[in-house]
Amino acid sequence: MGIRRAVAAARDLTRRDARFSGRPPRVLVAGAGWSGLASAIELQRGGADVRVVDAAPHPGGRARRVVVRLGDRAFALDNGQHLLLGAYRSTRALMREVGLAPEQALFESPFELQYPDGFRIAAGRAPAPWHLLQALVGARGLSAAERTAIVAWVARRRCAGWRVEPDAPASTLFREHPARCVERLWDPLCLAALNVPLDQASARTLLNVLRDSLGATSAASRYLIARRDLSATFPDAAQAHLAQRGVAFHWRQPIRRLEHDASGGWRVQTRDAEFPADAIVLALPADRAASLLESAARAPLDAVVAALRRVRHAPIATVYLRTSSAFRLPRPLLALRSRPGERRYGQFVFDRGWLDPACSGVLAVVVSGSGPHEQLDAGDLAAAASAQLASDLQLPLPIDHAVLREKHATIVPSPGLVRPATRLPLPGLYLASDAADSPYPSTLEGSVRSGIAAARAALQDFG
Repeated sequence: MGIRRAVAAARDLTRRDARFSGRPPRVLVAGAGWSGLASAIELQRGGADVRVVDAAPHPGGRARRVVVRLGDRAFALDNGQHLLLGAYRSTRALMREVGLAPEQALFESPFELQYPDGFRIAAGRAPAPWHLLQALVGARGLSAAERTAIVAWVARRRCAGWRVEPDAPASTLFREHPARCVERLWDPLCLAALNVPLDQASARTLLNVLRDSLGATSAASRYLIARRDLSATFPDAAQAHLAQRGVAFHWRQPIRRLEHDASGGWRVQTRDAEFPADAIVLALPADRAASLLESAARAPLDAVVAALRRVRHAPIATVYLRTSSAFRLPRPLLALRSRPGERRYGQFVFDRGWLDPACSGVLAVVVSGSGPHEQLDAGDLAAAASAQLASDLQLPLPIDHAVLREKHATIVPSPGLVRPATRLPLPGLYLASDAADSPYPSTLEGSVRSGIAAARAALQDFG
């Protein structure tokens, strides 16, 4: 059987080389979000002939710039506030590759969780795991018993290799944990990392993130916030980098259909054009990728489509409030006590003026996941956020507000979630973005890594 496989592989390679006739493989990247851009950069570096197609008029996908008018001024903000971690090495490496300096583009701080009422946990600068011990020694608002419980929990998880079998809701990890530790530490961390509360999240996925951040080096646990808008943080520079190297971009071109042609390649039909391709990287949300794979009408893809249809999405709402330009939070990021039954929906608040003087006076209140806030109109949700900050921070009455809602902002990393592999069952098809199998949830780092993985799989398959 080994010889037969070798002979078959040699024949396949011969046919592939004959089809290319010395030219580089033509790879179409569907989607110009962070995953699609990462894939295009890796493919171009590997020698492929790359083109990028997107239904939007600009790059960035679900992490991009939006211009928001607040009162008498327009501000360059984001369609949703994002938080990065020091463990996100692939994202920072890609920023450097396209000519950006992460240390200038990102505000960096040791891990810290601080509330307006004074509750605070902040990691030290000592090597791991001493940075966590420093955090607990200097914590404010925790009893000795609660500090001991956190130390014991982290120690048990480190001994277990940050693994859990079988997968279960992340809330089960903390069944015997002090309630205040769960409310003030673990649930906010789950919301920040996975965008859903503990009872909806996968224990396995949460432990993966904790392992690579808090459970790793002190540098890995640091948090990073874009100083400017997200498009300026990577997508704009990535597009320019690729365009300078001959990568073609096709904007406002939603893909209608995929067709597998007789030569073994693919044809991609968009609204206004048709493109031949030897390979396609689908860097798209799960539901959009499923629709396109259905259009190919090929039986081997049925199981993939079914898996993608089972992926659920979670919304994120961002409430922008403009107040006096002299107003400042004590830190660029504060955690908030979320109690939806009391109309306290905000989970975190970011001070954009801390990060970018051009946005002085602009606060971003983040509400991740589903809940009763989804039934409120923009004015009511902004009023609730304003009242919450007035109570917690003595925020003066805002000058103006804007509410941005992303209904499909992230996937729900539910326990036992199975996402399709990067290589799809038909040759030349690859899956990226948060639709693809990954140990990570919907994060910028997860998107970047999946894009790179899809590109490397294609380059390997096409020699």
